[in-house]
Amino acid sequence: MKRSTRIHTIASLAAFGWAGAVQAQSTAAGTDAPAIDEIIVTAQKRSESVQDVPLAVSAVGGATLDRLGVGNPLQLGATVPNFNLQTNSGVTYIYLRGVGNNFLGLGIDSNVAYHANGVYIARPRAQVSSYFDVDRIEVVRGPQGDLYGRNATGGSINVITRKPTDDFSANATLSVGNYGLVQGEAGVGGAIVPGKIAVRAAGFFVDRGGYGKNEATGKDVDNRKEQAGRLTVELTPSEPLTIEIIADYFHANDAWGVVHQAGSGIPGALTLAESLGNFPSKIRNVVSGVDPNRKIRAWGVQGTATLDLAENLSLKSITAYRKSRFTALDELIGTNPSIGAISQLEKQHQFSEEVQLLANGTRWDFILGGYYFTEKVDGFIHIPLFFDPAAQFDQRGTGDTKAYAMFAHGSWEFVPKLKLVLGARYSHEKRTSEGVFTAPFVPIPTGGKKSFNAFTPKATLQFEPSDNLTLYGGVSKGFKSGGFTIGVPGPGVEPEKLLSYEAGLKAQMFDRRLTANIAAFWYDYTNMVVTRVVQAQTIEENAGKSTIKGIEVELTARPTNRLRIDASLGLLDAKFDSFVTPDPLDPAAGPISLAGNRLPGSAKYTARVGAQYDIPVGDVAKISISGDAFFSGNMYFDPYEHRGSYQPSYETYNASLTYDSGRWWSMTLWGRNLSNKTIVSNQLISADFWGYPRLTYLRDPRTYGIDFKAKF
Repeated sequence: MKRSTRIHTIASLAAFGWAGAVQAQSTAAGTDAPAIDEIIVTAQKRSESVQDVPLAVSAVGGATLDRLGVGNPLQLGATVPNFNLQTNSGVTYIYLRGVGNNFLGLGIDSNVAYHANGVYIARPRAQVSSYFDVDRIEVVRGPQGDLYGRNATGGSINVITRKPTDDFSANATLSVGNYGLVQGEAGVGGAIVPGKIAVRAAGFFVDRGGYGKNEATGKDVDNRKEQAGRLTVELTPSEPLTIEIIADYFHANDAWGVVHQAGSGIPGALTLAESLGNFPSKIRNVVSGVDPNRKIRAWGVQGTATLDLAENLSLKSITAYRKSRFTALDELIGTNPSIGAISQLEKQHQFSEEVQLLANGTRWDFILGGYYFTEKVDGFIHIPLFFDPAAQFDQRGTGDTKAYAMFAHGSWEFVPKLKLVLGARYSHEKRTSEGVFTAPFVPIPTGGKKSFNAFTPKATLQFEPSDNLTLYGGVSKGFKSGGFTIGVPGPGVEPEKLLSYEAGLKAQMFDRRLTANIAAFWYDYTNMVVTRVVQAQTIEENAGKSTIKGIEVELTARPTNRLRIDASLGLLDAKFDSFVTPDPLDPAAGPISLAGNRLPGSAKYTARVGAQYDIPVGDVAKISISGDAFFSGNMYFDPYEHRGSYQPSYETYNASLTYDSGRWWSMTLWGRNLSNKTIVSNQLISADFWGYPRLTYLRDPRTYGIDFKAKF
């Protein structure tokens, strides 16, 4: 689709949403069109309506996740404006408003803080165990330096799972689809001792064939085999004390997220694999002398205790321990027999403790807190090099982190309808690493010690002229700690810092049948960490300065009791102001200026429009017709704007048809990526002596299937 046509299509979809709003206005009196449900979030560590939070927050509920088929982090991106998720070797990379990582080496943290039920999960390779039996997912855009602290420069994601209920409840879903998909999810819970003990147990599995084949062995690639379980127990020993305990486990053993070959990063040149006659018949296939494999085992346990000290004063403690192990085997350059097999291992365990004192009055509230986090990571990346039996690329070692923080956050309605929100956090972090790097023969010691201190304040002015309108504007700081990539030589990187200016409005109109949320932002971003490939080595370095600015719009309309319309638009301008570094594809040119280049992973626009129409059948049953379209501008995956590391603009379409019996069962026919677009999720240009191969990772092709659901 041409750019002008695409922009016209997006404008037409926006007009359609506006037409729905006009219809809602015309039917505001004398119809039974329902108001849009209120959504309660905990983005500011207390329960409040999403429309009252002076932040850009998107809350995606469980029903919406089901309708859109969101079962893993990579599928979440289309639900939120300026939100981009990529994959590399089975690891999810998260970008919010252009802030993210273009490569995640051993021990490297994401720029977007990922939480499950309020607990920070440090390893991107372990952020996989929460996407089932989900109540909602909260995506907070913008730096969250006061409440979430370290590694929340881009924002925060919090996956909140379903809680036990006093009454017995149970649900189950079985899905079958193309590529041999068989997937199941179930949850059951209720009170064991009414008023004292309630329990919920949930489980999940997926078994799906591959989207492609290894043409050397005939085995599937990009298949999925995962199993997970979770147990939640809520205890009420006494009236003022509640305790929630959650234990979860996740396991995967498959070949999901493998590298695909798309030719050389040098136009017209052959890669080493191609010069040896290795040409897969299609992009989703690979040629590999080894069968790719991904194995993950991740588990954790957390306890949250809340003690009500007085009517408006409570003390909360969140204690958590998590452990994960990730291994992967892949053929990096695509040859048979293999001459570029890459094996990876990353093991990690972490412990965290957070204490909060929460209070509120008629016109004020505050949170005081302390946080402690410790983590140990060890692992390796190993590639035997083809030109000598003793030659190798090998990085291995350990990394340790200890972090402490104190924070405060509060609001004060100093005059009616006008509120001042202030927050601040002081963080101290110590990171150490020890390791060895070998390429091709001589081992080099790596690592070192670094300590960081950061003060990240926030100030927001919030004006609520009516119950259905909130205006806000503020400034905040974000901080991502520096440190070392395990087993990579060099001095490490310094912390990233981000200063954000943001203004927005949140409105509900026509008896809450139309919700419109708009945000505009400007970032001053310094010391962004980027990665480049030099021969066989990945080098991380701090870029100079960048400026990011953009606008986001989210609309939800209920013109009638049968029709729901959702639309969103994100516009983004993210560029380097100053960054001088050599280009790996032209090292002879020496350092060059990348000022004016776009930040990796930043599309100039993202847009989505979706609708659902319900048709009553008999007294209680209904048929629901649902569809949505997603549009993304083009993006680069490296800072050099290489066309060999690039995804053109694209669009995808999804649809579903549901029969709900109105009793205990329902059935849904669904299809996703109906136009069967081949979409690059991530693309890196590798080493020169391999012919600069474009290491390519792909999003899902067209999929379709049927869900059978039961609820008791």
